[in-house]
Amino acid sequence: MINLMITQGCTGTYSIIDILGDHFNFGRGHGNINHHCRNPNRDPDRDISFDGSKLVYIFCNPYDYVISSFNRGERFNVAHNGADQCDGDYEYFENNIGQTLVEYLKDPYDAYKYREHAEGYLNNLDRKYNLLFMKYEALSEYGIRPLIDFWGVDINPELYTFKKRKSDWTQQSEEIKELLKSKYGDVMDWYQNLPLVQEL
Repeated sequence: MINLMITQGCTGTYSIIDILGDHFNFGRGHGNINHHCRNPNRDPDRDISFDGSKLVYIFCNPYDYVISSFNRGERFNVAHNGADQCDGDYEYFENNIGQTLVEYLKDPYDAYKYREHAEGYLNNLDRKYNLLFMKYEALSEYGIRPLIDFWGVDINPELYTFKKRKSDWTQQSEEIKELLKSKYGDVMDWYQNLPLVQEL
């Protein structure tokens, strides 16, 4: 049984990784094994089978995700969304270096493939692993308790402190809010209708 964590990124997972240490396989201190992998069968960089593992998937709402990605610099979108990480359309970002958040939001194309990434796990009918699906907001409500209970590890949940996101879409201009709603409003509705935590 292997404990794994998957995320699209921009979810503050390194604060979790540093606390959990050797209790799970992805992240700091583990040969830089890629914890953004979207492949539901194995990590593309390491021959690690997901079969029989306990996989935690953590993700944030699409509005904050897009804002956070742009806040990290234009090269982030190319590197992070490459085929070895989130499998977004990195060629789109390579061809649009210098693009602003507003310019991206005015383009109806979703180069992040945000919902596809999540549903690749959530709706995987061939799943051979146990899955805990968590929204970022669950960390505010429950801390890391759902993770350590799911994995059955002996960690003090009080070691984790939730930090409010810097990329909070509610603090953006009215223009940004309207553009987010226009491009990702249906995806946001889908996200909000998901439970905070669900075990599959």
